Amino acid sequence: MLCPSEAPLGFRLAGDRRSTPFRSRIGPTAAGRFAGCGVPAAAGDRTSGPAPACVAMSESWRYTNAANNCADTVGVMVVYQDGATGLCSTLPPGAYRTVGEGYLGRHGHSGHLAVCEPS
Repeated sequence: MLCPSEAPLGFRLAGDRRSTPFRSRIGPTAAGRFAGCGVPAAAGDRTSGPAPACVAMSESWRYTNAANNCADTVGVMVVYQDGATGLCSTLPPGAYRTVGEGYLGRHGHSGHLAVCEPS
């Protein structure tokens, strides 16, 4: 499901027949339909403390990236400063990958990486 905040301004989601951009007018019915939006963590993902020091995080305006410098595969998720969490990403040794949105995203700056178990 695409959340209203993820729809580009000026575009409508499927099924929206209004002539104005979808993001500009969300009524009570639409708000109820998207009640789960803004909570990106999957229901089965569990955190178990901060990521080890051998996992490095870097943040830009668009992306949050993680590098696994550990000898073992690690599951990590971004914990944003507003308390929201990202999806759990599995990083094999030596991997560098995008694990979340950057500081211009819905949740602002990344706080830290947490160890997680993918569902």
